[in-house]
Amino acid sequence: MANEEVKKPEAPKGPFVHQLHLYLTGGQQFTINEVTDGLEVPKNVAAFISAWRQKKDVWHSPNNDIKFGVRVKDVSLYEYRVGRPAPAPAGAAPAAAPEVKDEEKKTAE
Repeated sequence: MANEEVKKPEAPKGPFVHQLHLYLTGGQQFTINEVTDGLEVPKNVAAFISAWRQKKDVWHSPNNDIKFGVRVKDVSLYEYRVGRPAPAPAGAAPAAAPEVKDEEKKTAE
């Protein structure tokens, strides 16, 4: 038995969607999605969770964008999920741009 090699199960390969859904104290909600090749928690999600647990009053923004983000202190609840993206239906063509039709407005005379 000592000579038997223990094989570790292979880590599943991606893509995986990491979703962080935030509920703010004022009733607003928003979701941050990130696609990766592994199951490891993305660094920006881990940073948010750490700041939230420590009740820090800091601005959290994915990719350090000053125009998009959330004040960690304003988040009352968060949900973190990981999953695989849904496969495209078989035989589905890529989405085409919708046709734009100009409609004339008729006025009553």
